[in-house]
Amino acid sequence: MITFSEILLLLPELFLILTSFIILIVDLFSSRKVNHAVFASVGIFVSIIFVIVIYIGVINVPADSSLSFKGMLSIDKYSLFFKVLILSSTLAISLSNISTFDKYVKSKGEFWSLFLLSLTGMTILSSTTEMITTWVALELTSLPIVGMLALSEKKYSLEVALKYLVLSATSSAVILMGIAYLYGITGSTFFNEISTVSQTIDGKIFSSQYNILLIFASILIISGVSFKIASFPFLSWVPDVYQGAPTFITMYLSVVSKIAGFSILIRILFQALNSSSYEGWSMFIAIMSLISMIIGNIMALRQRNIKRLFAYSTIAHAGYILIGIASIQSSGSLENSIIGVQATIFYLAGYAITNLTAFISILYITDKISSNSIDDFKGVGFKFKSQGIILAISLISLLGIPPTIGFMGKAFVFSAAITNGFFWYKNRFCIW
Repeated sequence: MITFSEILLLLPELFLILTSFIILIVDLFSSRKVNHAVFASVGIFVSIIFVIVIYIGVINVPADSSLSFKGMLSIDKYSLFFKVLILSSTLAISLSNISTFDKYVKSKGEFWSLFLLSLTGMTILSSTTEMITTWVALELTSLPIVGMLALSEKKYSLEVALKYLVLSATSSAVILMGIAYLYGITGSTFFNEISTVSQTIDGKIFSSQYNILLIFASILIISGVSFKIASFPFLSWVPDVYQGAPTFITMYLSVVSKIAGFSILIRILFQALNSSSYEGWSMFIAIMSLISMIIGNIMALRQRNIKRLFAYSTIAHAGYILIGIASIQSSGSLENSIIGVQATIFYLAGYAITNLTAFISILYITDKISSNSIDDFKGVGFKFKSQGIILAISLISLLGIPPTIGFMGKAFVFSAAITNGFFWYKNRFCIW
């Protein structure tokens, strides 16, 4: 039975849902023009307060948080950290668009309601400890985004929404297939029970076949989650959606969606799959990282649209972040084993700050020059000095030039990879 204290642990998500319904009701019955971005920002801010209250212990977290909500959700320090990061990034996005966003979207009440529902899915995603719950949370994050894209008044908005929908459905089907294989092997969809699969397999006559199926299931799930983190193999949607969507949605997909995707990917790999199939999924993630970095960096050189440029940038950075995840080792000291996870989380936080800063500057500049063409950005350092300087610093950080946070993030993930034996990363990518 779910207790009242456990329900209190979901106050951030419950308040987001409540705010989404309030926006719909106000939009339906109010005859005056309402700034829905203000309502949404207030709801997000209050949700952040609730997360902080839970974190500092005003609302008690059960001693064994894995038992919360029948073992489907875990409200632990890990999930609370990612909730703060997700909500803070989203609050910065909504505040930056209060005065400029309305002219790009029709049915604004429905849009902001969908936005808060998608955000609710992302906050829940960081807490899930059961595969079906994870899949439902992924759907809750993705389906509202389809509606948000379709409500845009920009050219090709319906085409962009359809492309996102098709690829989202495909990635969901791939994840479901992986979950089905895992359930067939382990007889459970709970992370803590799946993690014991190595002991279950040991001693079986056909243990090698079970290991192959486990690796295959792991690859399917990782491939499906790659849609959320904008990496290989599900990356073809990124440039078109980023260019065709309003800058607000582009910022949301580039930062918040990526953080949520990595939060659940880390939990699945290190809490569910654990070291039982390490050799298989670690090398697959390393290959994903390699291809994502190559595609993102090379294709970015050909772009003439600032939003498509950042689309390929986010693909490349997904590759960098995956280095930290791939560098986990199945044997050795615990300290070395968690270096990759620590480096990944640090990189995600630094990436969120840098990318949001860059996008807010771009939002201001493109609104002034009424263009997303890189050629039209010539001379912005003289026309808009403060925004030009901020954008330049952000780009330097994204490039990884010292002494920025972007450089420190890249140094940490490459150091983790080299420490745990992935020397070929250094040999292939020392130029970055």
